[in-house]
Amino acid sequence: MDKIFNQISISLIVLGVAFYAFSMTFTALIPSILGLLMQVTLFFGRKFPDSHRHFAHINILILILGIGATYGSTFDLLDYLLNGTELNRPLATVEQFTACVLCLVGFITAVKSFIEARKK
Repeated sequence: MDKIFNQISISLIVLGVAFYAFSMTFTALIPSILGLLMQVTLFFGRKFPDSHRHFAHINILILILGIGATYGSTFDLLDYLLNGTELNRPLATVEQFTACVLCLVGFITAVKSFIEARKK
């Protein structure tokens, strides 16, 4: 489970830094902040193994917040692809959509892992 969280968080950090390099706006760093928060909880999960489960749930909460904050860009992107509607901020829309997909993949994988752990 930590491997998945680590990969998703590093991807979010790289995503935010890369889009910040293009746009030079601080809001582009929001995915990086989510990734850093996940790295902090991973660190504490390793530091306190008895509470590892709690920190994993905090990471799930961070992923849910990431999905909630970025899902709106999905509709903007679909509207652009299907109807040709112009995007107001194309870089921001693409970054938010990518962050939403990363958070969604992490959330689904984590829930699947939790279900498998309950079966054992």
